[in-house]
Amino acid sequence: MADGGFSVKFGSRKVVRCYAAAFDYDEGWYKLNNDKKKKLPPVKRITIEVEEG
Repeated sequence: MADGGFSVKFGSRKVVRCYAAAFDYDEGWYKLNNDKKKKLPPVKRITIEVEEG
């Protein structure tokens, strides 16, 4: 993203760039860029880094 945003990494395999992220551990879902909810992948670590433009 030219003006910044977030880089979300699920474990060591998936990197997604977005401007909004929401997670619910109890219900087991995540949502990026206000899209539909998706099931959390079976990983032990989710990393969110701020990217500055």
